[in-house]
Amino acid sequence: MKKERSYRPPRNMKPVFLVFCEGDTEEAYINFLRQKYRLPIKVIPRITGLAISPSIVQRFIQSEKIGPSDMITSFLMYDLDILEIAEKLDKCKNSINIASNPAIELWFLLHNAEQNAAITTDNCIDKLRKTSSDWIHYRKGTFSEKQKQILWDNREAATIRSKRLSEGKNPSSMVYRLIEKMDSVTTP
Repeated sequence: MKKERSYRPPRNMKPVFLVFCEGDTEEAYINFLRQKYRLPIKVIPRITGLAISPSIVQRFIQSEKIGPSDMITSFLMYDLDILEIAEKLDKCKNSINIASNPAIELWFLLHNAEQNAAITTDNCIDKLRKTSSDWIHYRKGTFSEKQKQILWDNREAATIRSKRLSEGKNPSSMVYRLIEKMDSVTTP
């Protein structure tokens, strides 16, 4: 005798965060956040370098979709020290801009100190290295365990400092938007 199958509701895919970025430092930071948050979400870093465009974003979103109701949020994590990148990011209307000006290292610096005056990428890295002995040996693309702990413990302070800065100007970092989004998924 044949067994009747019970009705199964359609499976809902967990939220997906696609983070488009230009290099290894951003990818390492995203992978660190994914590990720390341990959320019921899928966070996928995609290194596209300076070739970011709406069609690239759309292609990756489509490749992640299983069904029409899937929730995929895309973020653009780029350094604004290259002038033409801001124009490219502006064209990606369906993504959340989390760029830093001049570089992602500003976001790391904001975990330790205020930065209100314009700064170059090299000066930002130098200032980051001087904030504490844990950052002296900072290298792009990698984080020590102490650095990871600072980034995790001080993310709220960095968010507060970042929100005081003017978006898109030097200095500024919108990475807090990703942090707030990830926090919102953990909040009941």
